[in-house]
Amino acid sequence: MTEVLPIRFDAIAGAYDQVRGHPPEVAEQIGRAIAALVGNNAHVLELGVGTGRIALPVATAGCRVVGIDISAEMLHTARAKEGGGALRLLQGDIERLPFADAVFDATLAVHVLHLARDWRGVLAEALRVLRPGGVFIQGRDWRDPQSCVGRLRSKLRETLMDLLPGSRPPGAGAAVGQALVKLGATVEPEMVAAAWVAPISPAQVLEEMESRSDAETWVLDDATLSAALERLRAWAASVYDDLNRTEMVERRFVLQAARFGAERP
Repeated sequence: MTEVLPIRFDAIAGAYDQVRGHPPEVAEQIGRAIAALVGNNAHVLELGVGTGRIALPVATAGCRVVGIDISAEMLHTARAKEGGGALRLLQGDIERLPFADAVFDATLAVHVLHLARDWRGVLAEALRVLRPGGVFIQGRDWRDPQSCVGRLRSKLRETLMDLLPGSRPPGAGAAVGQALVKLGATVEPEMVAAAWVAPISPAQVLEEMESRSDAETWVLDDATLSAALERLRAWAASVYDDLNRTEMVERRFVLQAARFGAERP
């Protein structure tokens, strides 16, 4: 991607599934939920397909899936997975998609629009390649904000705002939904495609941040991350009696579909 934050996607490819991966039964549920939204045998494009953690279950559920990503290492990981041959994977820029107009039944974006500086440009491309009557789907992982993961991530953001006055987290947020409505879409309520629990400790959360396995740290330079972690460790030590004590954290994968009519404005 050209206008994105300077994230070293190739460097994090090996650890991506360790942090963002889903248990097999959860991945299956997610794939079925997306297939139900787009229809059997639908032609689906995933923007920023990464390691194929979403694309593969969608293909298994009966869709024809094309994925595009800027990272050669991410794509290599996806191809090497069982079933990876079912995906058509291309290395390229999601702001300049190498496809003709109106060729996909659905376009899918999971944890990618918030990384783009020009998310409106990415959205325009995603809709350009969408057939009339098509659907644009956003997906995201959710973890209980009151868990150690949620609290430490919230404290990290607070710390960064203090270290970098005037900065703000990258993202598109609610503006994406507003833009879709202006473009003529009917934006459906969010739905939970899958829910599960997973164990993690505060120490593990901090380790993921330090190793940059956690996506929250991808956009930070080394000095900023080091300063933030110093404060974060001190805060965690004051809050948790045992940083190595695990807790069961509720997780969800959430989808939101935006459907277009036969004609778009």
